[in-house]
Amino acid sequence: MYLVVSQWEVIPGHEGQFEEIGRKVRAVLLDQKGIELLQTFKNDAGHVIVVHGYTDKAAYENVVNNPRSAFVKALEETRLEDHSRWIGSERGETFE
Repeated sequence: MYLVVSQWEVIPGHEGQFEEIGRKVRAVLLDQKGIELLQTFKNDAGHVIVVHGYTDKAAYENVVNNPRSAFVKALEETRLEDHSRWIGSERGETFE
């Protein structure tokens, strides 16, 4: 599995918009081929942590880095980054 852990900071006063948009983007993401896992939580600093699991790196690339993917279009349409700031992500293949 190709795992991605992203950290987001919600702009103060935009919590409601972020949550509403997050639900929409989550639904689109879960509908994409190659998604095996999607979980979200807040850490102790109040940042939103999103854990994505893909079948492999190729699936990740197709969903996240393909400018024509439904996920990328959903991000553009919902303007998620008007309500939050992406802090960064860690990603890689899992192993046992």
